[in-house]
Amino acid sequence: MTKMTGNPFYARGAVNPKYFANRDELLRFFRENVEECINSKIVRPDNIVILGNWGVGKTSTLYKFSDILHNEMENTFSVILPLKPSICTNADIFATSLIDALFRQYSVSTPLKDKIVETIREESRVWEKWKLEKLSLSPELKRRDRRYSIVNLTETLLNLWNKLESNGIEIGVIMLDDIHYLLTEGWDGSLYDLRTDIQALSAQGARYMFVITGQTFLYPEMHELAEPFTRLFEKFEIDNFDLNGTREVIEKPLRVEGIEIKISDDVIERIHNITEGHPFFIVFIMRDLLRKIKQGRIDMEKFNESYPSIIDHLTKTKFQDDFNKATDAERETLLKIAELGEEVFTPSDIAGRSQSKLFERLMEKELLVKISRGKYRLYHTMFLEFLRMMKKGTK
Repeated sequence: MTKMTGNPFYARGAVNPKYFANRDELLRFFRENVEECINSKIVRPDNIVILGNWGVGKTSTLYKFSDILHNEMENTFSVILPLKPSICTNADIFATSLIDALFRQYSVSTPLKDKIVETIREESRVWEKWKLEKLSLSPELKRRDRRYSIVNLTETLLNLWNKLESNGIEIGVIMLDDIHYLLTEGWDGSLYDLRTDIQALSAQGARYMFVITGQTFLYPEMHELAEPFTRLFEKFEIDNFDLNGTREVIEKPLRVEGIEIKISDDVIERIHNITEGHPFFIVFIMRDLLRKIKQGRIDMEKFNESYPSIIDHLTKTKFQDDFNKATDAERETLLKIAELGEEVFTPSDIAGRSQSKLFERLMEKELLVKISRGKYRLYHTMFLEFLRMMKKGTK
């Protein structure tokens, strides 16, 4: 048997679309949604919100959507804009970032005809000239009111749509990753502003589909602050994989790349139990495992030999970093949680003041997960075990 060349598992970013596993219902809805718009001029696309906790594959899903548009569909246009705090502080920066992405990242869409590419380039030149005239020369407008926008997002997107449609484009898919930054960065009314833009575009016949991702625990807040905004979206929640999903995450990259390494069923089940089906941890373990074993069959004996060093690597590169990004007060709370002996807990279980505020901050740092009203858990039981070891080390 030939030795493996290359390691298809990568845990530091979005999964390669050709390795994308499971999520069949979501992918089916997306495909049908796009196809209906392509096949009928009167169909308006349904917008999609994808909710999930850290590391479950929200961003990977967006790149899979882009891959579907690129390889399976015709006459489509798409863009992915990863949101971050710095571009969510006011309407101008957000709108400018989105429009820049539309004009500069169209290459992620279906290969476009030369005429359409030239149309986008022309619009891009117009946009760059406008920015120089309005934004660069008008700093006093940006300082006056952070909610005041001199960028007309609706007008720009509508103008672009009219030109794309005249050149045969049937649908534009705009994907905004990590929408929760609009809520956390102080731009008052951000969801209402975005809702107004989406509704105005739809009312004027622009067939843009908006796909957004966000953390699960923030959706009730989004609903409470801007219920009309959430009504615009078909909601999908993605979570850890079941055993079959874990198997597909492990076996699909090997199959796609023709790598002749076999993973025994009991090892797959062990990995599933250890990781609880969490995509990041599955891929992390597999990457390290294949660094050590490059051919043959990985059985339980080989897995057990490799596992201690994998956990040591995971502790140094993930859990220790997670612990370090917490403040002293947050670390104290985390260690108290480790002492409880329970996987599910409430703020009142932890002695001390302002635990609710600390819990909120730990959720924002994706170290805690809210599972129901007033009840929480750490984002993963392996992190809990790490904290228990830390606690023992401090005694």
